[in-house]
Amino acid sequence: MEQSNKLIKILTVVAKIFFIWLLLQFFLQTLITYKLGLTWTFWKILWMRKELIIIGLIAFLAWYFWKRKNFKQYFEHFPLKNFVLVFITTIVITFLVSVFINHTGVGTWMMSIRYSMMWFLIFIVFFTLTNLFFGAREINLVKRYARIMKTLLVGSLCRRGILWLIPNLLKFAGYNQFNYEGDVNIAPPAVYYTQYDSWYARNQFLFERPISRGFFLIVLWPLFFVLCFKNKKLSEKFVWGSLYGLAILSTFSRAAWAVWILQTIILILFQFPKKYWKMAALGFIPLMLLFAWVTYFGQKQIITREFSNTGHFRLVVEAFQKIWARPIWWQGAGSAWPASHQVTGITAYNPENQYLQIWIEYGLLWFIGWIFLYGYLHRIAYNAYEQEKKSDDTMTKNRKLYGTILFAFGVGILGLSIEGLVLQSFVDRMIVYPFMALFAIAYGLYLKEKKMQNTQ
Repeated sequence: MEQSNKLIKILTVVAKIFFIWLLLQFFLQTLITYKLGLTWTFWKILWMRKELIIIGLIAFLAWYFWKRKNFKQYFEHFPLKNFVLVFITTIVITFLVSVFINHTGVGTWMMSIRYSMMWFLIFIVFFTLTNLFFGAREINLVKRYARIMKTLLVGSLCRRGILWLIPNLLKFAGYNQFNYEGDVNIAPPAVYYTQYDSWYARNQFLFERPISRGFFLIVLWPLFFVLCFKNKKLSEKFVWGSLYGLAILSTFSRAAWAVWILQTIILILFQFPKKYWKMAALGFIPLMLLFAWVTYFGQKQIITREFSNTGHFRLVVEAFQKIWARPIWWQGAGSAWPASHQVTGITAYNPENQYLQIWIEYGLLWFIGWIFLYGYLHRIAYNAYEQEKKSDDTMTKNRKLYGTILFAFGVGILGLSIEGLVLQSFVDRMIVYPFMALFAIAYGLYLKEKKMQNTQ
């Protein structure tokens, strides 16, 4: 028992390192690479720490099952059995077609898979760890991550002040005030603007781009809502709701604005009793008015972004042309964002649509497998909400909590799904990796609590 507790503590520390590192990844990489000029192989390996942690955890699980020789028995009753089988089948199919039919290099295929499938693998790995080792105490990993959001919201305001007053101050962290959005292999710009290099400064905070900051805020807003906002004092709701709304506003991401409003409506309707939801909605009216005011007076600089709107439309049309050109065997792994921007010899192309990118690279069969896995995650959250809705006095407090958290993750991934129609919302590792790990931990604990209650 003592050895088991020690192992759980080690795994918990590894998980914390995984989460904290991903929060600081881009900022630290910018500081060390462009300010300190450290580009040795050691540092390049260090930036892959998140992937190395996943590989290490997979190796640990392989050792664990090999030592106990019970993998077959365990997998027969594994809750994610169908999810894993579809995941493996999809990986195998895309490898065979990409490498042997489209003659894509193995390295290019691996680069592409890392962006398109890694987050499913993270879900499987962290769910398995939770199923085998973690208990009720490990829900603190999820709660603490939500509470960290409060610090990040305050920090975002400080970053906003720097962008407004002295953007050149960020040069001390490796950013460059005079570099533009879209330039690669140079220090990232200190400021992104709504019109490429002019008008309103956009807040990306610790993240690579403002839209990345928007993805992060969107996917974690529901979790923040149920853990740090709901059932709090009115003054706390006002302060943190306002700070979150201002953080979303300062990204000047039109997709983030629209999705945040939609998410908030869903959360109010489904998480507040009927007698309170109208009052809760009234609390957001001032923020909605602020969004409307900024949109009205800044329409030309925020909404009517000619270079952005025209680019979106042109690239989507081009995406359909690519799909139609090879509807069965597709264009091959790495033929569309983001791998196409990193592999030498491939023309960089971004269809500005997550689903079209998947279809271009891997075709209809792989797309169906990807959609199944993706839909499975939505179903987990929906089922948890249905159970929570039917809850009575016999349901344990922990199970109600886990069900509410799973519902929040479902609304979070729904937000990314909607943004994926016009952006690449599932490729930013600082956002998707920790989100999927937290989602998996919550789901594993939910099933454990449900099983324990049913056996009592």
